[in-house]
Amino acid sequence: MQLRETGRPMRSIIVLSVVAALLQVGLAPQLSVMGGTLNFMLALCCALALTSDVSSAVYIGFCCGLFFDLTSSGPIGLMALIMTVAGFGLATASRGVMGGLTPESLRLAGIVILLVNLAYGLCLFLMGVQGDLLWALFGHGISSTVLDILLAALFLLVLSGQGPQRTFSSRPRGSRYKLNR
Repeated sequence: MQLRETGRPMRSIIVLSVVAALLQVGLAPQLSVMGGTLNFMLALCCALALTSDVSSAVYIGFCCGLFFDLTSSGPIGLMALIMTVAGFGLATASRGVMGGLTPESLRLAGIVILLVNLAYGLCLFLMGVQGDLLWALFGHGISSTVLDILLAALFLLVLSGQGPQRTFSSRPRGSRYKLNR
């Protein structure tokens, strides 16, 4: 029995991905709040991984991470590797959790976003790109985590509007599951 509704329109995912990519290129380098930066690709990866199967989440994580690497000044391939593992882990951990903005999905996304930001900061410190370990982990990592969780909540809210809608009737209209009566 499949627990997720995978029949969401592909057009909305493509539009959300293009908007996130444009904001990553145009807005993310310009904004810094308390040392933290916005990572639209990480938020997109988490939102899509929560509503996708495991194999799709791996590809989503790699593509989002590679796009982030190509548009940032960090080492190319590092965020792609971290987000590939994060997409796999999040999709595996979220089996049975319906997509959308629920406390469970936001908690899972928040944990993954925190781990990704801490791993990225630690790797940057070990490579010598970041000079201060405490700043890399707690200054930049924690403030970026808060910003990315807010973005992920926004993306989950946008994606949750694409599912089947409940009406006053007992039969769900948007479901692809057929009831034998």
